[in-house]
Amino acid sequence: TSTIQLQDLDGDGERETAVTFLRLPGAEKPIRICFFTRHGQDEYRLSSMIEGEGTAIYRVDFADLNGRGPRETVVSWQLGAGLYQLGVYTMDGLAREEEDGAAAAQDPEEMTATQLLLTAYSRYALLDIDRDTRTEVALARLDPGGGPSALEIYGWNDGVLSCRDTAELSARASSIDSVQANYVGGELLTPALYVCSSLAEGGRAVDIVAYQGDRLVNLTMDPESGVSRELLRGSGQQELTDINGDYVLEVPQSTPLPSAADGPTDFWLTRWGQYGLDGQRTVVDTTYHNRTDGWYLDIPEDWVGQLTISRTDRAVGQREVIFSRWKGEGQEPERFLAIYKLTGPNRSAWATTTNRFILQEDDDTIYAATLLSTAWDCGVDEAGLRGRFHLIG
Repeated sequence: TSTIQLQDLDGDGERETAVTFLRLPGAEKPIRICFFTRHGQDEYRLSSMIEGEGTAIYRVDFADLNGRGPRETVVSWQLGAGLYQLGVYTMDGLAREEEDGAAAAQDPEEMTATQLLLTAYSRYALLDIDRDTRTEVALARLDPGGGPSALEIYGWNDGVLSCRDTAELSARASSIDSVQANYVGGELLTPALYVCSSLAEGGRAVDIVAYQGDRLVNLTMDPESGVSRELLRGSGQQELTDINGDYVLEVPQSTPLPSAADGPTDFWLTRWGQYGLDGQRTVVDTTYHNRTDGWYLDIPEDWVGQLTISRTDRAVGQREVIFSRWKGEGQEPERFLAIYKLTGPNRSAWATTTNRFILQEDDDTIYAATLLSTAWDCGVDEAGLRGRFHLIG
């Protein structure tokens, strides 16, 4: 193929290696990854290669797995629809060039990288999960029989790459959708893996796995059900996000708001929970996400439990979301805030009419708001509202 990457494989800070990908029809292992090392300013020479089977290369990563400095190559080989193998390869031990700079005589076998691992998997991630300064490979495997899936940690041990620890993941998973490397909260951030799986009965489970001392632990597992306590259900659910910018992923739990009119509501509040190494969940933020208009609002804690939301489209180019104080079934909610998305040629005039003030704007859209007169003090002024308003990136 025409794809070429420049990589720093020896860890000296310079991208000295050109990596390219080839297909050789008819070969026993038709897919090749070729490594060309720079010599001088303009010359690159073939230094090593990786051979593989399958229909395509799904993903390639480079990481120092043995702690020696040079990086190993991690390859996801796609074997078919939804079928993958993970291969890990090292160039250590390959024949090198002679000191005078002349190319050493090498046959193809001498140039082939050493395979450290080749195994089926569902999803994987690379991170230093045990904080030993070396990167580990985390493999998530689905149990097709509906039993507990597993997360396996492969790391360097006694000169080989081997499985060092395993943690159970949620049972009854129909697929493993993602594995994200991040942290759990606390005085010191601890590396963790967030594994999202789709359950056969619907919804998604979020398993959070980290080391407690020298034990690999699933912090969210319910031992009675064999499924994570963190279940994402409903149309209002968000994705895992670092919502407060503290470098730790938060897990969303969304609940519908009471409807200001007859019929079901399409408005949800999301409570964002952060996990610590003790497995305890702490709510760090509450938001209302308006995915239709592309913004969200941090909700004050005083609003929780007494909020309802509705929307109107006053005219073409004016979309209005109304926040009201909920007073119970059969009672008229008390409006206290309106937020507008304004587009079109008259947006600047609309943004400054009837006590409106601008929250944010870009080239073709203005977001504005009005704090409505009400007997209830919502506790937020114009400046405070601007600080709570965010665009969805």
